Amino acid sequence: MEDQGKALEEALNVVKVQAFHMKRCLDNNKLMDALKHTSTMLSELRTSSLTPKNYYELYMAIFDELRHLTTYLYDAHMSKRHHLSDLYELVQYAGNIVPRLYLMITVGSVYMRVSKEIIPSTPGTPNPNMPLPKVNGFKGEDGTDTTLPEGAGPNSKTMDDDDTPPIKELMKDMLEMARGVQHPTRGLFLRYYLSGMTRDYLPDYTFDGPHGTIRDSIHFILQNFIEMNKLWVRLQHQGHSRERDRREQERKELRLLVGSNLVRLSQLDGLDLEMYKTSVLPNILEEIVSCKDTIAQEYLMEVIIQVFHDDFHLRTLENFLSATASLVRTVNVKQIVISLIDRFSNYAARARDDAESDAKEAGVNGEVKASSGIPDDVQLFEVFWGQITGLVTTRPEFTVQDIVALLVSLCNLSLNCYPERLDNVDKVLGFAKERLLEAQKNNAPELNNVQTISSLLQLLLAPLSAYHNNILTMLSFPSSSTQCIDLDERAQRSLGGDYIDLLNMQPFSSRRQIAHTAAQALLRAHSLSAYRVESIDGVNLVLGELCSVMIRDQIDGGLFGPSKTPIPGRIQGEELPLDWEDVAEEQNLVVRLCHMLKSKDGNPDSDFQLLATARNHFGEGGDVRLRFTVPGLLVELIKLARKFKTMSSLDDPSQPVMKLESHFRFIAATITGLFTAKDYYGEDAEVSIFRDEVASASTQRSTIGAGLLSVSEVALRLNLQAAQASDECGLEDAAQGFLTEAFGIYEQYVSDSKSQLVAIRLLAGTMQKITHLADDARETLSVKMMVSAARLIRRSEQCRAMLAVSHIFYTDAVAEGTSKKSDAERILECITRALKIAEALSDGGVKAELLVEVLEKMLWFFEKKVSTITPKAITDLVESAQTAITLLSRSHSTNKPVFAVAYAPPNTPGKPSSHVFEGPDAATLLASQQVVNKHYQNVLSYVRLKKGLGAQGGWGEIHIVQQHSSEDDE
Repeated sequence: MEDQGKALEEALNVVKVQAFHMKRCLDNNKLMDALKHTSTMLSELRTSSLTPKNYYELYMAIFDELRHLTTYLYDAHMSKRHHLSDLYELVQYAGNIVPRLYLMITVGSVYMRVSKEIIPSTPGTPNPNMPLPKVNGFKGEDGTDTTLPEGAGPNSKTMDDDDTPPIKELMKDMLEMARGVQHPTRGLFLRYYLSGMTRDYLPDYTFDGPHGTIRDSIHFILQNFIEMNKLWVRLQHQGHSRERDRREQERKELRLLVGSNLVRLSQLDGLDLEMYKTSVLPNILEEIVSCKDTIAQEYLMEVIIQVFHDDFHLRTLENFLSATASLVRTVNVKQIVISLIDRFSNYAARARDDAESDAKEAGVNGEVKASSGIPDDVQLFEVFWGQITGLVTTRPEFTVQDIVALLVSLCNLSLNCYPERLDNVDKVLGFAKERLLEAQKNNAPELNNVQTISSLLQLLLAPLSAYHNNILTMLSFPSSSTQCIDLDERAQRSLGGDYIDLLNMQPFSSRRQIAHTAAQALLRAHSLSAYRVESIDGVNLVLGELCSVMIRDQIDGGLFGPSKTPIPGRIQGEELPLDWEDVAEEQNLVVRLCHMLKSKDGNPDSDFQLLATARNHFGEGGDVRLRFTVPGLLVELIKLARKFKTMSSLDDPSQPVMKLESHFRFIAATITGLFTAKDYYGEDAEVSIFRDEVASASTQRSTIGAGLLSVSEVALRLNLQAAQASDECGLEDAAQGFLTEAFGIYEQYVSDSKSQLVAIRLLAGTMQKITHLADDARETLSVKMMVSAARLIRRSEQCRAMLAVSHIFYTDAVAEGTSKKSDAERILECITRALKIAEALSDGGVKAELLVEVLEKMLWFFEKKVSTITPKAITDLVESAQTAITLLSRSHSTNKPVFAVAYAPPNTPGKPSSHVFEGPDAATLLASQQVVNKHYQNVLSYVRLKKGLGAQGGWGEIHIVQQHSSEDDE
């Protein structure tokens, strides 16, 4: 490498010096001297010691300097100082062939530029009278004659006005002269220079003449390409065999030089399909196939795919694929076919997007059937299907990974070009399943390869992406059981057919990713277009097949991820366990699917069948999943109960009642099933829930269930919702049953003090809403509620619970449309008990807060015209609350809490830390007092507002004591 760097540096220094002298001579119009310096500079390209990479750097440095000479030659010819025909003859006297040919090409390209600017672009009579300058022979790369003949010079010929050169002969001459350099590296760069310098001046005329046509340009580029490819292939035989890898790398670095010819061919303006089909492609493919070189064949076939127009590929597809089958066995034919298929897929996708955009711009309403751009007479899928199956059959070296990669592209092609042809996609999936089963039978090692698993995942994701607006399209696959008429055959097939069979063969993580993608696609479609799952087969496909991994434990994994036990008939992948946040997110995704289960005709019976089918699937989920999925399902069932109530077109009036009773029994059984789930998971939990390889059950116990209500609390709430729904439907027995069940759950399973207060409030609120309840049942439950409120541990919670219970005995008969009357005495009894509990408290802050809450509740009942709540009782309570708040303010300003002062050792820097027995600090106490005082002032403001408006009902008889602010006391 040091020798390479040194050689390159020396060559670049020579180039720099000679370029300086060349430009100085050109500035002084000393062309002969400039050409000599240029020849010396170009002689550096004769080296054989540089690697292709370094040689390219040297070439580019010289190329940049030659641009100055090119500009000068053009200006000199146009100003008639020198004639290019004389210069073209002159430079051929250079002794060494490499600088000689570079100079010839430089002068010749400028000559072609002049001709391009002079010849008209429309058919006419071209000027054929300009003869090609005499070409001197050459002795090869070893020639040493550098002396120009006496009298030779740039001004030896007088320029004629009619001196347009025949480009056709000029191209032929330069092309033939370039054969003089046969060294692979030097020859490649020389021909690359020839291609680059002439690319903008090649003839593109359609009329024949000495200046050439587009066919001459095609011939010129093709011949240059063929010669460059031969040189490129020959490069592999240079040097020792032990340097083979290095030479292959060098060849790959030079491939752009060869491919540039095909790029230029694709850019010819006059190139049409007929020319491409008859002249261009056959010659290119013949050269590629005949060279029998792996690197060249792989690269050049890829270049053909990428540079030529899609229409050309469509019309010459069979010719191209036939040549592909003739490539050497070591060529990666798979990648060539995939590239071509992907090219067509992208073309079809662009055509469809363009058609949709044009339709929107044109203001077309309704659904527009976008074309894929594929001609009807081109059977694209069938051609590729035959090619791929033939390759798989004739090339035993194809692995499962190769086959699946081909099928992924073929599937995408069908989905993009023929989205309505479900049989094509099904055929691809079926072929993949067969090959996978065969590989499993032979224990193919590449089955567990990361690339194979990734390709199979892409194959399964492709239909989900294409059918994202209607995933249930899979039910229409020919291999799906829904498409079978024979019952025996239907029993042997699965919903979704070969897609589901192939899915079930994948590792846990792949199935989980498919499940997430399917669920998200369904929810997105539901959000955008109100898409619904309308059939039992659809529910079974979604919950039983596609999303099964999220709904029930699998033999190769459970809730928290995959197991490491190998499963026969299933691919094993490298997978990571899940944590609780993953599980919670996943189950929330599942439960949202419940809201999509709606029948097409809106029939409640059909809706019930869908939800019942979903319950069957959710019931297999285990304790953790039940706590997520069943509540959402029950919400939908309760909504459906209200829908049953609205049915009025039935002949038998008793039928709705019978259906409702059956429906609520179903709801009760579902709640009971949920109630059997465990509240927490310890070492005695089911082994299938955990991954012992990752962590023990005891270490996960602290995180499992985080953020969830206990099962008993959820069951209590669901029973109350069901009770209210059954009451709305007029089912007294059902309502009483749900209420009784809810109260039983409260008594037996709700033990936390705060949870008990919340439960009492929920029970009281539900009982207050229920109207169809027998008096004895209501009385029994009401008494139990009062007793339960009085049994709470904290006195403050007893007070608040009793206030909540008071609502059981109130009924707004007009608003609720019922004949049930309020029980004023019981309301007063509850308020009185709550008031006594509050007044008995010793904590001034809590006492004041509770008195304000009792006052607020009394005002609410007073406004509702409850007879036992009088203005005098309210006035007395206002005085009591005022006194409590005043005492609280004074105690805060004058008294200090009696706590031991925290002790700090003498040598401890800073103030002592907070002591465990100090209690709340002054700031906390002050903030609490301000909250109570603000609440109290808001209640009094409401009373004043009512008094000021002259509200009826005794508001004027309520007296408010003037309050002394805490600031005055201080």
